[in-house]
Amino acid sequence: MSAIYSMTTVNHDHIFAGLLRYSPACELREDDLRKRAFLASLFDFEKKGIKRHESLATNQISLLTDDRYSKYANFIGLAVEKNVVRKKNGALLKESDFSDTSDFHHVRMDNPLAVIANEIEPLTEFDGHLRVIARMPTLRLRYHIRKYLLGKAILDFEKDYAGSVGTGLNRSNKVGMPFLLKGKNRNLGILLLHGYMAAPLEVRALAEYLNGHGWWVYVSRLSGHGTSPEDLAARTYMDWVESAEEGYAIIANSCRKAVVGGFSTGAGLALDLCTRVSSVAGAFAISPPMKLQDFSARFVPAISLWNRLMNTMNVESAKKEFIENHPENPQINYLRNPVSGILELGRLMDQLEPKISAIDVAVLVIQSLSDPVVHHGGAFKIFQKIGSRNKEFLMVNYPRHGIVNGPGSGRIFSAVAEFIKLNAAAVCVVPLSENNTP
Repeated sequence: MSAIYSMTTVNHDHIFAGLLRYSPACELREDDLRKRAFLASLFDFEKKGIKRHESLATNQISLLTDDRYSKYANFIGLAVEKNVVRKKNGALLKESDFSDTSDFHHVRMDNPLAVIANEIEPLTEFDGHLRVIARMPTLRLRYHIRKYLLGKAILDFEKDYAGSVGTGLNRSNKVGMPFLLKGKNRNLGILLLHGYMAAPLEVRALAEYLNGHGWWVYVSRLSGHGTSPEDLAARTYMDWVESAEEGYAIIANSCRKAVVGGFSTGAGLALDLCTRVSSVAGAFAISPPMKLQDFSARFVPAISLWNRLMNTMNVESAKKEFIENHPENPQINYLRNPVSGILELGRLMDQLEPKISAIDVAVLVIQSLSDPVVHHGGAFKIFQKIGSRNKEFLMVNYPRHGIVNGPGSGRIFSAVAEFIKLNAAAVCVVPLSENNTP
């Protein structure tokens, strides 16, 4: 039997069952279990020669955000049904010690989670890995998640940057490097997201301004940005979503409260997070796109149709994959705009629009009346659709899209800071403890 179990292909249920079995606590928070599962999923299966299910071979960041693949929900549903755990106010109360009191044939029906947990016992290294994580103090758990994701963000950028050499790359790696600014305390952290075809440097000034108020600020790099147009052309909007989620997990595991915000496409991604992650403390969206007025965007559908026609005819040389771009900040933005990237931007906003009404946290939307890229009517449409009663709309009138840099940007910065102070930065009076302090 041990030899049979040693050939087990590890899946999410094995991880959750093992963590529940080895947890020394009779009560644990649901988000805590998901964090432990995320850390457990980082085990080096290939190096240890242990088989894993293909669902564990992809980015597991959704375990820390919205569980969009229902890996946690499906497991907990079975655990509740079999009276292994009971839910109470966001916590799980263990009702079973995973002991097998039934005979071999009945245990699979009476306590299938015990069977699932037993399957990985012969995988001694992985089983030991779960034991360590199940007993890990909350502070150390958050530390390891934050450390891993910060390291991953830098390694991902360095790899993408190196892969872009020889494609006309003409910018320093400092432009695209993600960065973390530590605050005076851990009460509040801010995730800040840059725009399409841009890079973290685009919002550096705003990040430093907010950090000057004592808040932690993390600026993510959206996948495909800060490198080359060819890199961006190979990405989907879900790659950007995962970049935003990883950034959120970094700041949420650094501070008690997390505010999300962004500029342009980053603003759309910040709002998207709010529709899926209930723990966000507030959001600000600067120039969020709903309608694009620039010439290139208007002609994307025609170009896309032409490309599909050329594919059908196998005429690769006639395809139009990039459009010339004349950005306001050429030292940051790409000079060529991939057609596929604009289509992905459209898909991002198309899937976001019907979900905006679900946002119920405080939101600030800022838009310039004379923005040549994002139509002010589209930004106001987003504002109107936001479900929260606590929402504000600020209209300025600067004749450019990049209002987070240049003349008048101080007005934008102070409005964001004031919004955060009023809606999310209340003094935290919860005593310091292992359970609530990262």
